Amino acid sequence: MLPKTGLGNKLLVWAKGMVFSKLNGLPLVTSAWWGLQWGALLRRENKSRLYMGYFKETSFAQRLLVKFQLLFYKNIGEPKVDLYENDNHTKTIFLFNKVITNEDLFGELRQHRELISGELYGMLTPRMHTQLAGYATPVVGVHIRRGDFKLGNQTTPLDYFMNAIKLIRQTRNEEMPVTIFTDADPSEISEILALPGITIAASKPDILDILLLSKSKIMILSKSSTFGYWAAFLSDALVVRPHYDWQEKLRDNNPSLNYQEIKWDFTNNKSVEDFKKAICRAKIN
Repeated sequence: MLPKTGLGNKLLVWAKGMVFSKLNGLPLVTSAWWGLQWGALLRRENKSRLYMGYFKETSFAQRLLVKFQLLFYKNIGEPKVDLYENDNHTKTIFLFNKVITNEDLFGELRQHRELISGELYGMLTPRMHTQLAGYATPVVGVHIRRGDFKLGNQTTPLDYFMNAIKLIRQTRNEEMPVTIFTDADPSEISEILALPGITIAASKPDILDILLLSKSKIMILSKSSTFGYWAAFLSDALVVRPHYDWQEKLRDNNPSLNYQEIKWDFTNNKSVEDFKKAICRAKIN
């Protein structure tokens, strides 16, 4: 059952349930992806978070049947994403509906990344596939999370993004084009928009923003946003995150796939030098 949260959190729940179903040869039934997000509406966020028409949905009849079965079958919540030894004579429903079951959000999912990526693209509606194919691939993709992150001062400062962009361009000795993916009002990020070669990504469904951001050659992420985490998890890019981001790692560094992950502190000389080396190693063309 998908929680009433943002898309990145929904995807975490879906991925655990999907992988578990594949490993154990079980049918997967998913509650509706779409629905009104009252918090986003009340806060007048730029993103409505409706998620309507993104994915091929489980039929209403199947969802209704599972709701009935939940009353009479054995329920096991949040099982480990692995092979499960079950009594064949016991009718059981394995229920995934919690976002955080482990501090390492992608710990159970890393080894299944290719499966998850394939299934995610496979459940996109034809309209989403058509729209995605119409967008150019970003070179440097930047995710600036604002929206509900402004509550409790969870936002990542603009200085972090601006310094990262400048350092990338200085190190590569070229004005690499930058695409900004954001839910911020342009007035909130006017300083970064004033830099040359900066473009705000066209308004589109959130899943397409995640998938397009994942295709970037270099990716600069906000802290603590599962939206950006998913773009990194699906990518083979240089991924830059703030040094104080709570996730230790999203994926394992894999030079053969061009995936590098840097937790960067622009006030620390050693961290800056490590970042420069990673920029030099990144495959842009």
